[in-house]
Amino acid sequence: MKTRLFTVLAAMCLSACNSSRGPEYTTPAEFGEVSVSPQVMASDSEVLVKVSVSCSYGLRNVCILYMLDGDKSDVRTVAKTEPPADITSFDYEGIIPRQKAGRKVTFWIRAITAYNVPSYTQPREYTVPDEEEEEPEQPILTKK
Repeated sequence: MKTRLFTVLAAMCLSACNSSRGPEYTTPAEFGEVSVSPQVMASDSEVLVKVSVSCSYGLRNVCILYMLDGDKSDVRTVAKTEPPADITSFDYEGIIPRQKAGRKVTFWIRAITAYNVPSYTQPREYTVPDEEEEEPEQPILTKK
């Protein structure tokens, strides 16, 4: 009985120390095109973000990370979604809350796979216009 227990414990230790883990421990999630609405921001408007996310090894959670006015010490997380078990692809939707006029919002989407591999989209940013400003000719949303 003791020999079996020792064998099981030794096998568990070896598997934990194995440096040649499979691709599920290194494969990141993939993102489709990120869409944002409204395209032209207004003062105090919520921003809806949509993206298709997939990973052949499954997904643990997806969320939006954002910061205001370039303050890297204050990165906020919103709209965390935990897909159902065994889901390898789904369409994510999240909302960035309303911001005051004049704020610059930088955001990106983070997905964590079932094997804890984090993946990020390219950062995007927009500036909430002041109420007096005229409507811009082109959308404010830019890739960083």
